Order: sequence, then C-alpha cells, then structure tokens
Amino acid sequence: MAEMQDSWKEVAGKAEALGLKLKLHLAQEKSEDAGGDTEATDSADTKAMIDDLGRKVQEAFDSAGNAAKDPAVHEDVKEMGRLLKDALLATVSTVGHEVQTRVDGAAGKSDDGVVDVDSDVATEEE
Repeated sequence: MAEMQDSWKEVAGKAEALGLKLKLHLAQEKSEDAGGDTEATDSADTKAMIDDLGRKVQEAFDSAGNAAKDPAVHEDVKEMGRLLKDALLATVSTVGHEVQTRVDGAAGKSDDGVVDVDSDVATEEE
C-alpha cells in the first residue's frame, strides 16, 4: 500500500514540476510579445477584441510548441509517463492483492492459500 501511495506522490510531484515549466514557457512567450505590442484594445471595438483573442490563442499554441521543443520539458513528459505507468501498476497490484485476500477469506482459505479442511470436516461430521 505504501508503494502505491509513494508512486502517486511521485506522479503528483512530477506533474507539478512540469506544470511550472510550461507556465514559465508561457510567461516567457508573453513577455517577448508584450515588448512590441502597443496596440490598445477598446472593449467597444469588436474587431479589436477578436484580433486580441486570436493573438492570445496563437501565443498559447506557440508557447506549447516551444515547450514541446524544450529538451527538459520533453524529458519531464517522458518521466511523467513512466511514473504514471509505475503508479498504475502499483495500484492494480495492490487492488489485485486485496481482492485475492477477500476471495480467499470468503472461500475459507488461510493466507497461504490452503483450504481449512477441519472446518469443512467438522460440519460434515455433525
């Protein structure tokens, strides 16, 4: 059970680190674009709002593209996949063991998988 919890904690930590790297890429992209952007948007001007929205969506996609090219982000994504796989395997293993223990208990087996013959014989003899 501890292995499963540790695996999920590791996944959460890696996800947090990856999120921070992606956030930094987006902030960097915004700061680079903000330097040359002097156009003011007027809330009454629908076209300007749509243009601004389009620019922001493009910035987000550019930032995601740049982050995907970053070797550190690439390695983090690979590591995140490995950690997620390990956490899922640990979870499935723990659940499988729990189910097996309960099935064995319901069938009258001891923890070592041996059927308790004495309990069956005692009911047959009475």
